[in-house]
Amino acid sequence: MNIPGPAGSLEAWLERPTTPSPGLSRAAVLCHPHPLYGGTMHDGVLDVVAQTLLSAGISCLRFNFRGTGASTGSHSGGPGEREDLGAAIAWVRAELVPQAVWLAGYSFGASVVWDYLVAQDSPSEGIERALLIAPPNGAMSFAPGDPGCPVDAVAGSADHFVDTEALTGLTAVTRHILSGADHFFSADSRTLAQTLTRLITG
Repeated sequence: MNIPGPAGSLEAWLERPTTPSPGLSRAAVLCHPHPLYGGTMHDGVLDVVAQTLLSAGISCLRFNFRGTGASTGSHSGGPGEREDLGAAIAWVRAELVPQAVWLAGYSFGASVVWDYLVAQDSPSEGIERALLIAPPNGAMSFAPGDPGCPVDAVAGSADHFVDTEALTGLTAVTRHILSGADHFFSADSRTLAQTLTRLITG
């Protein structure tokens, strides 16, 4: 499927849970890792995130950033991808009409989620929660700011792209460190799923 984006159309994939969560209806928008290094919405770590959310009754929209897969446009290094995320959120709100919206991003996608939340020109109000998976704050700049919602950051202790100590300095961020896991959770996908399940279901 395709949804409208600021640089043309965005290739997207909507998954709905078999059993919706009780109480508030929720939908999550997921952001993939760096497209210049092969990242797409079909990434394996993003699969783990999506399946965990779906199991908790939360609908998931994945999409390819501009210039990735069948999405039009070209990679912008961050600002344009933040606009793409805004368009995906707007589509979810209009088409699914959830009572609460969550955001989740892996690696580069986590940086886009963070930038969207703290940017002064982003309409980030109404985001209930965000999940940052392996946020690469050791390799990319994470601007200080108030994300306006609780943020859980999950990273491995052997991830050379993540400065786990610096995560504690970001407003509203609670860090969760998986011992021995690397940036790709190569042998730790089950531990990642268990950690996310614990965070999501409380």
